[in-house]
Amino acid sequence: MNSKYQADPEMVQTFFDNYYHDRGKIKWQGFYLSDHTAALKKQAKKASHQNDLRPQQGLTEITKFLMQSYTYNQIVQIQLNVFDLNDHVKDDLTGEIKGYDEDLFYLDNGKKFHLSEVRNVAMVA
Repeated sequence: MNSKYQADPEMVQTFFDNYYHDRGKIKWQGFYLSDHTAALKKQAKKASHQNDLRPQQGLTEITKFLMQSYTYNQIVQIQLNVFDLNDHVKDDLTGEIKGYDEDLFYLDNGKKFHLSEVRNVAMVA
């Protein structure tokens, strides 16, 4: 090998000690895909979202609204007594009641819930 192209170890060490600046993690940020960063932002927004806890309704009032939705094909918002790991109430179930079997109710979007889980029912205008 030609000595002209051999690196002087002392000169290389001086360069890295005094002149080279490693940007660390910053240099890798360009490798994140836009889909990935959008998903991370969406996940952070969802994690920070908190639903308001509506008052607990009585069984008579809950049943009245559910039967009204079933009979007249009206959309309802149902808040369940179900909480996430941060003690925030989960998102409302929204839709029309399409059927029921004892205390199990079915929404038009395929979701189902038990009457005993219902906290609040509101009619959607």
